[in-house]
Amino acid sequence: MTTLDPALAAWSHTADAAQRLLVMPDGCRDLIVQRRPGQPARLELSPLMPAPQQVAVVPGHAFLGVRLRPGARVDPRALAGAPVPDGPQALAALAREAASLPADVAELLDCLAAAQSPARAARELGVSLRTLQRRALGATGQPPDFWRRLARARGTARAILAGVPLAGAALGGGYADQAHMTRELGRWFAMTPGALAASRARPDHPAWTLREPGYDAPWTGEHISTR
Repeated sequence: MTTLDPALAAWSHTADAAQRLLVMPDGCRDLIVQRRPGQPARLELSPLMPAPQQVAVVPGHAFLGVRLRPGARVDPRALAGAPVPDGPQALAALAREAASLPADVAELLDCLAAAQSPARAARELGVSLRTLQRRALGATGQPPDFWRRLARARGTARAILAGVPLAGAALGGGYADQAHMTRELGRWFAMTPGALAASRARPDHPAWTLREPGYDAPWTGEHISTR
């Protein structure tokens, strides 16, 4: 079975104040080394998030992470007992040792990101809808529509952040109307389209993390779906 590089991006963050960080769903899991002041470093694997999550941090709270590509599988045996990596290169090496991404899973998720519906994706992949549903659940733990809707919401949110008017974002994202877009963006990101637009001039706003690498749909600016 052909496999791809499971690592998507490396990142780091150190908190300079006590706060609650809002982490947005991106279709990825992250292998993270967390260092909290006064405590030993800890290695953890983040979950695949269906909604935003808040993470409480204190001053000096440091994170070093490797974002895994959507659909990457992680062997818990490779993590069990592994020493906590002491730097980005060691963490990246461990991520590539513990994770894998079968090429057929990557193809399935790429197709879902661009498809008008799971049924259309199944036709493009040459399988039945039931087979697509079974493969998606077996490989990722989530059904096809989870992936399709997340990719569409992320693409639409990024278009709004880039300055696309709300009506155009709803149309280009394939939503039936602005109310439909508002429900979906609220469900995924706990933000209205208006709040996303208002964050354009605030690079420190949590919405800007939606511009980071993750599970994405191609943005065409065309009306591709009404569901």
